[in-house]
Amino acid sequence: MTTKPNHNSLKRKLAKVGKLPVDELAGRSQFNIDLMKDEFEVVMRNQIEELTDLMQGKDPASIRGIYEISSQIISSASFVKADWVSRAAQSLCEVHEIMSAGKWDWEAISVHGKTIQLLASLEPTQEAMSQSLLEGLGAVVAAKRA
Repeated sequence: MTTKPNHNSLKRKLAKVGKLPVDELAGRSQFNIDLMKDEFEVVMRNQIEELTDLMQGKDPASIRGIYEISSQIISSASFVKADWVSRAAQSLCEVHEIMSAGKWDWEAISVHGKTIQLLASLEPTQEAMSQSLLEGLGAVVAAKRA
């Protein structure tokens, strides 16, 4: 009995010298992502520092910058799986949008900024504390909506 050779194009491509198996490629990709996470962690922390600096001045001219940096924090925090920080930055963007309609309050902005700093410093095991902080931010947003 003879078998017909399999002429599947994917099998031919993988069989060529120099081609890497999918598992090895996935491993290399994950390694590169892990390297980038460290870089994004630094980026996120720098963004938080920049946000803090902008908020300390309480300068009306910095209002747009606060929103822009908050948006950037959402992206970098999401990449490094800092979900608490990302959610707090989203909340700050919500407060900014509410306040842009005429209800500006630097205390609400300050509370969000300090909470973002605190959440960035928490260990992953401190989920209960992070949830409490995020609930507090939710209350601030609700109060600003009223």
